[in-house]
Amino acid sequence: MFVTMFGYPSNCENMGNSYPCTLSFACWLVGGSSQPGCGASSWIISCCVVTKKKALAEFQDTGDDFQTLESREDAIPLLQKRADDYDDRDSEQCGVTADRAFSKRIIGGKKALFGQYPWQAYIKIATYQCGGVLVSRRFVATAAHCIINARLKEILVYLGELDTQDTGDVEELAPAELHRVKKRIIHPKFRYRSTQPDLYDLSLLELLTEAGRAFHIIPICLPHYTIDLAGRSGVVAGWGKVQPSNELIGTNVLRSASVPLLDIHECMKWHTLKKISVDLREDMVCAGHPDGKYDACLGDSGGPLVVLENGRWTLVGITSAGFGCGEPHQPGIYHRVPMTADWIRAVISGRGFQV
Repeated sequence: MFVTMFGYPSNCENMGNSYPCTLSFACWLVGGSSQPGCGASSWIISCCVVTKKKALAEFQDTGDDFQTLESREDAIPLLQKRADDYDDRDSEQCGVTADRAFSKRIIGGKKALFGQYPWQAYIKIATYQCGGVLVSRRFVATAAHCIINARLKEILVYLGELDTQDTGDVEELAPAELHRVKKRIIHPKFRYRSTQPDLYDLSLLELLTEAGRAFHIIPICLPHYTIDLAGRSGVVAGWGKVQPSNELIGTNVLRSASVPLLDIHECMKWHTLKKISVDLREDMVCAGHPDGKYDACLGDSGGPLVVLENGRWTLVGITSAGFGCGEPHQPGIYHRVPMTADWIRAVISGRGFQV
């Protein structure tokens, strides 16, 4: 059982089922019932029990189908399934957040709220940083170019983080978790390119210890290969630069922005308008506004691009590259996760996968 830095367990049992231990106030925010069982005063830390009645209300609010609701009711018990039975949508309450009001307006974005992006990972690597995204309780996905040359002992992964400097500028209702990395797995088709976006810019970090089960630490859902991204908008978040200048200054508070997804041909046209020669491949997707303003930037690499799919937030991109930040007709370039979601699932489950 994972134990937090404050000494209380990460999960508890109630009526034969497992639930997360979390702040009683935070449990109330997500519609749960605070029960004893976490070894602390129930008015501070409680066993957060969500009944089927509560789950039904959530189902009606999000528009999920009833099959999804049933899998939510059984979510925690299914975590005990063997690794080779892994299915992200059934075994985990993935892609849900206590705060459903994502920032609609990173470059030009807004500060995130606590628990708004519970899958977001902050990766510290020696003297630089990258983003990441929790894809299971044991694995974090990030850009391969972020960690390809890093030593394992240099890579620190923070989950449930909001303010990396703990300045007190924003309210944090629960502590972040610090994880070390056991293993890194680079996608076998990754190719570094010095003047063009890297090919298959994706890697997985296997955590030394499993992520705790808390309302502010929840994996993202993985997409199906057939997901339709045409004409949709996504949300990108990170701790990277907030101004498109030459200064290497990021932000200590997580920020997010909404960005339209672009057809690959549209993306090529945008770059042509700016007289930029870009080689885009099938493993890439672009996102950005015609007038710039909202974008990912330096320090955001490896972070997630997500869309709302059937009531759950789903990973469709990993921040990879871009010619400038927040510039008109110069969109961000992301690794297209639907191309490699099956590989991610195979690594997580321990199965081999032919690419």
